[in-house]
Amino acid sequence: MTAASNLNTIAIGVVGHYGRTAKNLLATYRAGTERAVGALSAGYEQLLKKQPLPWLNGEIKARLVDTEQRLSRLVVNSVARFAAGANKTVDRVSGRTVQGIEAFDKQTAWANDLMVVGAIRKVNLPVARLSLRVAGRIDEASHRLSQRVAGPVKARAKAQATHGPKTAVRRARRVVRGRAGAAV
Repeated sequence: MTAASNLNTIAIGVVGHYGRTAKNLLATYRAGTERAVGALSAGYEQLLKKQPLPWLNGEIKARLVDTEQRLSRLVVNSVARFAAGANKTVDRVSGRTVQGIEAFDKQTAWANDLMVVGAIRKVNLPVARLSLRVAGRIDEASHRLSQRVAGPVKARAKAQATHGPKTAVRRARRVVRGRAGAAV
């Protein structure tokens, strides 16, 4: 394998790592929004249940909770649509960048045998490898962050698939409340 192909392969690897990092951050944003909205919904519902005000009867409380849940779904669905669109954009940009690197490689293949170009590429190879390692570490860190933030969301999705949406929402709220209480 020549230094030129190594540099191009490394550049493609860096693009891949940063593309995955962007997707991980979008997933973190989506999951964090879901968790925050879930926690706010649970707190709002608890607040309404605890209010002893006479003008807040059971029917009014149920309507308020229903309205809040609809707004919560709207926010979560909007963020999910935004994240899906952004993921498609990341794929498109990454794909075009890789195509550009490959096209550049083909267009400059004639220069691979030039001594000056070979010497410059050999000098740049350690820096390129370092860039690839840095991009890999950033990718790993963003993946860990995404998994950490998405923890209860994944549990909710699994429960929803198994037990239906209402049971899954109740379980997710308990998880959020339990974690909020454990953090205090």
